[in-house]
Amino acid sequence: MRMLIKINKRTKAKANENGFTLVEILFTMVIMSIIALGTAQYMVYSRWDIDRGIRKQLAWMNMASRMEEAVDYGYTTVAASLPETSKSILLNGVQAYRTTTVEPVDDGLDGYWPSDASQPDYYKIQIYISWFTTDNHSDTLTAYLSEGTSWSY
Repeated sequence: MRMLIKINKRTKAKANENGFTLVEILFTMVIMSIIALGTAQYMVYSRWDIDRGIRKQLAWMNMASRMEEAVDYGYTTVAASLPETSKSILLNGVQAYRTTTVEPVDDGLDGYWPSDASQPDYYKIQIYISWFTTDNHSDTLTAYLSEGTSWSY
């Protein structure tokens, strides 16, 4: 019986022995996988936001350039020269479509009664940029051009 007791003492784990149990290892693996998945998801969405910001900046630069063209055309020719529908453009290697509308507006409160319909008081110019498809309007710039607006170099 003494021999049996010695065997049990030899195989019994001591309290100060170093090592990990299977439960501790599984718990650590679960925590590490949650952290890794969260980091990967953050990186994917960050890249998506960066791409969207770059596209937005390119769109606004293109729309500002188009608006300068509107002012260059002048009040009398802008309605006939500027409008376009879903014009395909390539911005930094990405396909985009630009639509420009020019709407004449007659101000009913400008002092002419009943109206001065022979010539509009101003034009409402809207520029839309769509990415990848023609109906996906993501950015819009609106400006008004009147007869008093001029551009000089």
